Amino acid sequence: MAELLGLVKSGFGRTALLGCALVGCLMGSAPAAAQTTGARDLAGVRLGASPSEVESVLKALDATFKFQTIYYPDTNGKATSSIAVIKVARAGDDIRGNSSRRNGFAVYFTESNPQAYAIYREVANPQGISTPQVLEDITKKYGPTLGYYQDIYVRNHDAAGKPAANCSGHGFGWEGVPRAYDPQCGQALRVQFNPKAPGIAAGFQAWLFDHQLARPAIEAAQAKQQAAAQEGQRRQQEAVRANRPAI
Repeated sequence: MAELLGLVKSGFGRTALLGCALVGCLMGSAPAAAQTTGARDLAGVRLGASPSEVESVLKALDATFKFQTIYYPDTNGKATSSIAVIKVARAGDDIRGNSSRRNGFAVYFTESNPQAYAIYREVANPQGISTPQVLEDITKKYGPTLGYYQDIYVRNHDAAGKPAANCSGHGFGWEGVPRAYDPQCGQALRVQFNPKAPGIAAGFQAWLFDHQLARPAIEAAQAKQQAAAQEGQRRQQEAVRANRPAI
């Protein structure tokens, strides 16, 4: 999964849900209480969802989203039919490179029986957003933060569904894919604000990661890398076997 081939597909949803610019906005009705077994979605984009389900939610969330679909490669490096990543960005935002002014998502999927196991989100607003207000919405939806900083919200759970500050999972983003998991951990959520003025942010990034769902994807990627390295060593040996000096 270290090397992924990408094919860009542009599309625009027919409907849009207004007022969903914040992490705490849900597709459908709001929950009666904060989640206690780990965060499961970002603005309705849900862990465990299939690529088609994620695409449907994203199209409904913002009608201006542009789509980029990245596929898993086969042993020859050609794109397969298995979706590795779906990226979306609002029309006018940069969907390919790193940007601090983008509104969009990057959703990572397992290769077999595709399920979303990592969700990255970027929100940008040139006028600014109220950090205390958004934190209040986040807390109502997911529960109190386990972090120590005003502009960083953390809510992680272990494999049994209990809050666990050490079960982080934000080592990925718009470009970098998740590369590690902890078998003792469950879901991990982190929201980091971009300060603009006291109590006001220019936007935020959010990382939602499921260690249990990620396990097969990361182990498969590691196995492919090991197999590729072994094949490379074999070919190197084959290339020099004829250069055998007399002993």
